[in-house]
Amino acid sequence: MRRDLLRIGSQINPMRKMIAGLFACLVAVLMTVSMCTPHAIASDAKPYFLVASPEMRDPIFRESVIMMVPTIEAPLLAGVIINEPTGTSAEEVFPHFPALKDHPGSAYYGGPVDNGRPTIALRTSHPPAKALQVFEDLYVSTDADTIAQILKTHTAPGELRIFLGRAQWGEDQLQSELMREAWYIVPPDADLVFSADPTHLWKKLVARGQLQETRLLLPLAGPP
Repeated sequence: MRRDLLRIGSQINPMRKMIAGLFACLVAVLMTVSMCTPHAIASDAKPYFLVASPEMRDPIFRESVIMMVPTIEAPLLAGVIINEPTGTSAEEVFPHFPALKDHPGSAYYGGPVDNGRPTIALRTSHPPAKALQVFEDLYVSTDADTIAQILKTHTAPGELRIFLGRAQWGEDQLQSELMREAWYIVPPDADLVFSADPTHLWKKLVARGQLQETRLLLPLAGPP
């Protein structure tokens, strides 16, 4: 029995490397497409969350959950951290919009790039013309006029999030981080983006990422 466990254990690390390699290949394909057609990621890429694995060593991203968002700055990939409320109210970020006066939600730390520049995430069946669809009925915008339009008409806490800053990767950077097993790739869920309890998202999703990885590994372990 112990020998069998050792044999299975010896297979897990190489398989984890292989899975990370497959994820990295996916990202590389997305990057290649984005270099040729700047809007390809916004319109064609399959959406996903990046969930920091327990192996993440960067203190900025430790225990973070990132919603990947469309970018037209090819070949860069971008996302916003969805589980780090700042404690700064929506009204403080946008003081000239009276509709936000009673908005109970906090703005969120979206990432270290352009920290302070807002990205608005909106859940709606009637998006503004310049809002970019992320998946399903979830849209984002960094355009000032579009943000103003959104804040005048959509202020319900369950359909609006304000992120300050963003996360961003160069052509090879995210691929390298995936190879180092710093991230899980998890299917996105709009309900989690607008969760009323965002501080527990990481534990929930990292467990989901580990389970997903385990399901891939177990069939390859061989008979006992």
